[in-house]
Amino acid sequence: MPALIFDCDGVLADTERDGHLPAFNATFKHFDLPVCWNEEEYAQKLTIGGGKERLKSLLTPEFIGAAHLPTDLEGLSDAVASWHAYKTGVYTDLVADGVMPGRP
Repeated sequence: MPALIFDCDGVLADTERDGHLPAFNATFKHFDLPVCWNEEEYAQKLTIGGGKERLKSLLTPEFIGAAHLPTDLEGLSDAVASWHAYKTGVYTDLVADGVMPGRP
């Protein structure tokens, strides 16, 4: 029997905790960025709408220096775009692999 299920991100599974957060942290590790969010820190980041915007929130002068990032806006924008593309791939793989448990 065919079915069509409508869902918003996070309704059928806790996609933030079990998907987006590990995808962000895998991205940080892949790019050797000096950050790893725990659930509490990520909950604070969720007040910022959008993955790219959450990544941009990292771009303090201290973080830029510690991560050895370019200091020009174009270079920083390119870095954020690369991080976000990688993070999206990780998240997509997590979904495809079925690692996010459904909500009870």
